[in-house]
Amino acid sequence: MKETKKDILEKISKQSKKGNKFESLVINLALQKLESENFKMEDKAVYTSDGKRLIYILGDDADIKVSEGTEIIGEMAVAKKKNMKTLTLPQGLKKIERDAFLDCDALVSVTIPASVEEIEAYAFADCDALKSVVFEGMPKELNRKAFAECERLHDISVPADGVKAIRKALHFTDGDTDFIVVGREEVGEPSAHKAKTDSGKAQADHGKASPGDAKGKADKNESPGKEAPKPKEAKEEKKNDKKK
Repeated sequence: MKETKKDILEKISKQSKKGNKFESLVINLALQKLESENFKMEDKAVYTSDGKRLIYILGDDADIKVSEGTEIIGEMAVAKKKNMKTLTLPQGLKKIERDAFLDCDALVSVTIPASVEEIEAYAFADCDALKSVVFEGMPKELNRKAFAECERLHDISVPADGVKAIRKALHFTDGDTDFIVVGREEVGEPSAHKAKTDSGKAQADHGKASPGDAKGKADKNESPGKEAPKPKEAKEEKKNDKKK
């Protein structure tokens, strides 16, 4: 159901916690920046009418799941959720804007879908408990301050071929031991070691002759002259020689 800015603001003022002016302020500013006049609410979340942009999530639940079909998570859309421990982002998400998850202090880990193309500055800044981030793919644009002031963040998992790119994007130096960027092998993808081993084995097998090949080679080397006599024929020839 499409609703106007006025309708949305009235609903927010009713649903927001008593005395919490932050939510009303953030969403008011967000609505003003958008040209669209039509929006919709799903439970505690405010979206553009087409459902592609998440504008804001009300409340402070421990588990937050962004709806399927969302392509953009707007500025400060899920900011300052102090109780949020788990976050589920949808496949098909393309962009995470500045300060989208700012100061979510209970969030320990997050998985970024492979569809995400851009993560702006401070998107996950000041998330005090954030320890690990898993990139299912490699964003085309990743701001070096996307995880600014996340002091406990040490483990970053990326596709095997994305280690150098992620370190470069986040400005990690070769001697920087504060962060561990792990390149993982995808399911069904042979590791470099296995590929090398298989290649070496194939070469070894190519150079090794089978018993059948050796026999064939020996047969080819035999002279094309008189055939060797069979055992019975050889015995009769010997007997005739004695008679003579």
